[in-house]
Amino acid sequence: MITLTINGETTEVEDGKTILQACLERGVDVPYYCYHEDIGIDGNCRMCLVEVNGNTDKLTISCKQPCGEGMDIQTESPEVKKARKGVLEFYLINHPLDCTICDEAGQCPLQDYAYRHGPGDSRFVEEKRHADKRVEFSDKVLFDAERCILCTRCTRFFENVRDSRPIGVCEMGGKSTITLGPNGKIEDPYQLNIVDICPVGALTSRAQRFMQRVWFMDFAETVCPGCSKGCNIQAGAYQGQLKRFEPRRNADVNKSWMCDDGRLSFDTYNLDDRVRGFRALGADATIEQAVAAVRKAVGDGAGVAVLASTKNTCEELFAIRTWAQGKGVTTLWHGASTWAGDDFLKQDDATPNTAGAVALGFVPVPADATAPRGLIVAGDVDIPEHLLDGLDFLVVQAPQVGMLAEGATVLLPGRTAMEKRGTWINHQGIRQEVRPALDPGAGVPADWALWRDLADAGWPSFAHLRAATDEALAGVVPSGGAPAGDVVETSA
Repeated sequence: MITLTINGETTEVEDGKTILQACLERGVDVPYYCYHEDIGIDGNCRMCLVEVNGNTDKLTISCKQPCGEGMDIQTESPEVKKARKGVLEFYLINHPLDCTICDEAGQCPLQDYAYRHGPGDSRFVEEKRHADKRVEFSDKVLFDAERCILCTRCTRFFENVRDSRPIGVCEMGGKSTITLGPNGKIEDPYQLNIVDICPVGALTSRAQRFMQRVWFMDFAETVCPGCSKGCNIQAGAYQGQLKRFEPRRNADVNKSWMCDDGRLSFDTYNLDDRVRGFRALGADATIEQAVAAVRKAVGDGAGVAVLASTKNTCEELFAIRTWAQGKGVTTLWHGASTWAGDDFLKQDDATPNTAGAVALGFVPVPADATAPRGLIVAGDVDIPEHLLDGLDFLVVQAPQVGMLAEGATVLLPGRTAMEKRGTWINHQGIRQEVRPALDPGAGVPADWALWRDLADAGWPSFAHLRAATDEALAGVVPSGGAPAGDVVETSA
């Protein structure tokens, strides 16, 4: 450990940390643009200048300077503040005054730093320099050269993270700009990450351009349901509709990244043909009538199978298993689906909680499985056609109306992956918190609560369903990862 002083306060820092990292870890506000913890150090933006050991003649670039024993660091001295104002003044000389129409407005570090650290006015009275706007870097990304401050985060993302160079810096001096390489438009399946890390709105997503102002949206910190990687995300919603997915940093899972497929899947959770209320034997029913119809059809459970979605949370799967055991149903299948994964983040398993389902006793549908007497389908899952041959009854819990739902003996409402609260376990065995980004509204109780209501006996007497799930997973799955909080036993 290294002992040093930051703004008069003595502290200890791990060996190898830079001054900027030490300051950020201690909540000291040092502005920066080019540095990114998952891309690396570059030192070109000159925003992170600090004073070290009283040297005001040559301020230090804090992102590149390792901490040293006995250092005296000042981040708010008059010389540092003057330098920041000067750097910001140069950045703003030619930057367009288009904050009112910029998609980055409201989450723009240049905007924030100009307010907190900038000069407050401009001495530049000449006409601003103009550059290319709405340049097509790909079918997903547009580039506005007027806004670019050449922090090179975007080029370094491809070089350092993706080991490619589809874009680069061309020309020199005041003519420098980001440009496409000789191979044409960007085709990388992770290219939209450069939109996230661009600090000034020079790179924008065509799918989200002018869609919704950030300050009108409600954001939930949750997990991407696209595959078993479980990338941590922020899901933004406005008036009951999802508007965007953005990666949220988790050093153990996805760092600061997510794939374009997962990012652009948000609209699939905005349902038009929603299942609300209950249906039994082709007619609208009360919850009591639907529950009675399921109990009658299941009987003693002989010849009945459960097929559960692996988008269900561990809490929901535990509730389903508890209900099934109480009714004598012993065949528990899960319906994990696949897509083409890659060697970076995207996994072949296209569902987020297969590991949780397996840990709770659910198995894949055997290739030679014959159709059961009755089938209980729990959640959004693809059903092998051969399981539907000659069924006596079919119970479907689904968020969306479909051909199968229309033909169900009993139809129960369900929640989408973005309306759930609980725990998913990713392919690494990490338990992660899932929070709802949308409220499904009236007529759609929590999925686990339905299985509790279906159980006429044998429901465990736990104060919280989370405690029951933890006990069921004890010794099977480590309890690491972000805690999900209590799932209270109510039908909310």
